Amino acid sequence: MKEKLRIALMVLLVLALLAMAGGFWTFVVAQAKKEQAQEEQQRAEELESEAGGLEVMYVALGAKGEDYVFVDAGGGLVTMELPENALYNTSGKEISQDQLYTGDTLKLYGDILVAESYPAQYQGVEKAVLVRKGKVEDAKSYASEIQEYCGQPINARERTSESLMDVAG
Repeated sequence: MKEKLRIALMVLLVLALLAMAGGFWTFVVAQAKKEQAQEEQQRAEELESEAGGLEVMYVALGAKGEDYVFVDAGGGLVTMELPENALYNTSGKEISQDQLYTGDTLKLYGDILVAESYPAQYQGVEKAVLVRKGKVEDAKSYASEIQEYCGQPINARERTSESLMDVAG
């Protein structure tokens, strides 16, 4: 009888420990989600409060969109490297370059230096924010210049309903 009681108590103790571990894990996951939401909110507030920045239009090139060039506000071509892990939508959520489409407008931040070359080269871009979703038609007025300089046509991949969700806040 004592043996059965000891086994029953040990089973109860193990179950209690498992319940505590499960509760702790649930708490940790909830806390991590809360912290992630706070970070995204803070990034969104920072993006709203930042003044300045340079606006450029993203233009994907080639059949698969593997290359890209930018068009500045004056209609000039610009080349640069997009910063890794520093591309955001207006809600502060980090997005990847494959979520950009020809015609999208980005706002660039950082200590940007413009090399006097053609096309212009931006250096020192620390952060890029998608401020407006565009269409391929937005870039078509620059098609001949892009074709002449880059030797590749504009990539005409259109935004789909699934891709609209990619950049939603």
